[in-house]
Formats: sequence, C-alpha cells, structure tokens
Amino acid sequence: MPETPDVIVSITRYTVSVFPADSKDHRYYALQVELKPRGWVVTDGATYYGPDGAEEFSVSTAHHFADHEEALTLAEGLAPHLTINRNTAAEVYRHTRNA
Repeated sequence: MPETPDVIVSITRYTVSVFPADSKDHRYYALQVELKPRGWVVTDGATYYGPDGAEEFSVSTAHHFADHEEALTLAEGLAPHLTINRNTAAEVYRHTRNA
C-alpha cells in the first residue's frame, strides 16, 4: 500500500486593518501582507509599501521582506494612516465609534 504524504498547511496572506472583518469599512481600509515568490509584500491592492512606508506601484519593484513578522509590523504601523478621500482609517474609526 502506498505511503500517504504529510499534509502541509501554509499561511500565505494576512489582512491588517483597524476595523474588524465584519465592518463595512474593513475592505476599504485594509492592507494585505502576501507571500510572493521573492518574499512577503505589503499592499493595499494597488500600491506596495517599502520598509520606510514608501509607495511602489509594481510588485516587481516592490520591497520583498524575508520575514512575515517584519512585513506585519510595517502593515500594523501603516494601517491607521491609510487614507481614502482625505480620511484616514483612524479618523473614520473614531467617527464610526462616536456615531
């Protein structure tokens, strides 16, 4: 009887946001930390972010982190400052909490 191979579970994407997953604002104010062939990237879906928060617009030129923890730390620092229509995630969060 052939040997059954071990099952491998891999985490290849994290979502980082100041909003809980069930919030209507979560999808707009979220960053993804994704594993790509060259390492981990931080992206909002259109823009990639380097270690200093600088924006890149192509995954080929984006900074690739060797360690997902380093990428998550950057995403956690950037998440409150994500801006849509001149409103940061932190401002929208405070507004919705006080509504």
